Amino acid sequence: MSAISNPKLKQTVESYFAGQDDDAPTWVELHGLICALAVGPCDGPGDFAAALEMELDEPVTQALEELRARTITDMLSGERVMLPCLLDPYREEDGADLASWCAGFLSGMILHEERWYGEQEEDVAMMLLPVMLISGLDDDPALDELWNDTALVRQMANGLPDLLEELLLHFQGPEG
Repeated sequence: MSAISNPKLKQTVESYFAGQDDDAPTWVELHGLICALAVGPCDGPGDFAAALEMELDEPVTQALEELRARTITDMLSGERVMLPCLLDPYREEDGADLASWCAGFLSGMILHEERWYGEQEEDVAMMLLPVMLISGLDDDPALDELWNDTALVRQMANGLPDLLEELLLHFQGPEG
């Protein structure tokens, strides 16, 4: 069983957010956030509440933190993260599409943006280009032009699970 989709932990998280308002994150967005906090800099369980800009019940925070820790362990043992959405950057499915996953990922990255970029800003920016592009959150005209190269964008989307591994090694590897 993949840790990121552990049924009991996932149910704890989904049940909590189902009872929140319409602006509550979806499972796909939360998965992106969990992945960002797993592969990049993270200060611990409190990062989830900070990234979501809301108070979280202790069982939810514990479930999110356990999912994050299990994701790291699984990735370090060679297991590939399976995203809970199709890797189709052009498919729109309100909160359950790849753009939503990327937006969730960015919410975790932005939390510690200075530590993500550090002294290797250009390298990290290039690694994060697919996430920035597919999220649609940046109004850069160059990204709009790049978006029109559908073959390249689809290739970037299909490479997201491998990008997670690359980012994990970058930030948490022996030299990270």
